[in-house]
Formats: sequence, C-alpha cells, structure tokens
Amino acid sequence: MSKTVKVLFVLFNVIYFTFDWILLPYVPNPILFGWLPLQLFLLFGTPLIAAFIWGLYFHGFFNTQKHVRYDNQAGGSTK
Repeated sequence: MSKTVKVLFVLFNVIYFTFDWILLPYVPNPILFGWLPLQLFLLFGTPLIAAFIWGLYFHGFFNTQKHVRYDNQAGGSTK
C-alpha cells in the first residue's frame, strides 16, 4: 500500500471526525422530507460513507499482509 493512500486515509479521518464531532452542531438544521432534521440525517449518513472508505482501506491493507503467517506464531499454539 502506497504512502499516499495512507496519508489520504489519515487526512480523511481527521476531516471526518472534525466535521462529525465539532462542525456538525453548527450546520443549519432545516427539516428534510417534512420530518427529518438535516443534522440527524448527516449524523446517521456520514458514518455509512466512512465505513465504506474504511472497508476499502482495510481490504487493501490486508491484501498487503499475505506474507504474515498467523497459524505459526512463536511461543503459542493454535490448538
């Protein structure tokens, strides 16, 4: 996995958590669809996007770990 992808992933997380924890309360809160506040929509919608991006990142990360042998750890038994 390239260093650029790792840096982008960290940058995405910094922006995501800054928005989700600090900026979201200051977003205007109109009602969507006549019943759903915008802040609630963003609070429940942005983690879905983040989970998808985290899934892509960790899928790529674990594809680079094929050389690791988890069944033959030193000092331990798998049985």
